[in-house]
Amino acid sequence: MFSIVSIKNCNHKSLGIYYLYSSLLFGISGTLCSMILRLELYSSGHRIISSENQNFYNFIFTLHGLLMIFFLVMPGLYGGFGNYFIPIFIGSSEVGFPRINSFSFLLL
Repeated sequence: MFSIVSIKNCNHKSLGIYYLYSSLLFGISGTLCSMILRLELYSSGHRIISSENQNFYNFIFTLHGLLMIFFLVMPGLYGGFGNYFIPIFIGSSEVGFPRINSFSFLLL
């Protein structure tokens, strides 16, 4: 989905859309982690996570936090909306360093 197109792409609008798509993908996976946590807490007598793997709950809890903060909120707000709207609001045709902007998405 993002492979070759985003390597050669330096347009701020399409990079903003790529950031929003990736934050949507990570948001869905973070929501699935949240649903696993809620199902485990809801079923007090019956365990969803096996008793041999008790550390999995802590792993899912930490993964949910990391996904929601660092892969949903920050790329969605700063990368997505920032790349899409800030050049339009200030009246420029492009961001300052478009290749570095494209490389930052590839690092995500």
